[in-house]
Amino acid sequence: MSGEANDGAASDAWAWWQARRLRYNIVLGAAGWLAYGLCLVMFYAFGKPMWRNWQGAVSMTLFLGAGFLVLMGVANICFLLGPWTERVARPADVAGFRQTAWRLGFYGSIAVPFIFPLVNLCFLLGQSAT
Repeated sequence: MSGEANDGAASDAWAWWQARRLRYNIVLGAAGWLAYGLCLVMFYAFGKPMWRNWQGAVSMTLFLGAGFLVLMGVANICFLLGPWTERVARPADVAGFRQTAWRLGFYGSIAVPFIFPLVNLCFLLGQSAT
């Protein structure tokens, strides 16, 4: 009987996490576009346009977009750590554990795309100092 209860808890955990996956992906995609836009604004603010013409804009956007889709795929694989961790840890307060784990993963994932503009800002500041 305990095996059946364990399977029920695992399927409940899976359902809880899967119910949040679409929102996770939408916000992660929006964060990627926002980070890209922030890079554009920074480069133009420093007088160093990212593109010379529209062909360069299209090719760079497609290249970076494809790379970001790969990163989103990795993020979705990491998303599976939620139900897995819950199953391994077997917390006494399942609801509290889920909320905390969700927030850590959600906000941590949203922060990752902004590493790209931060690194670019460091390069731009370094170039402007010389």
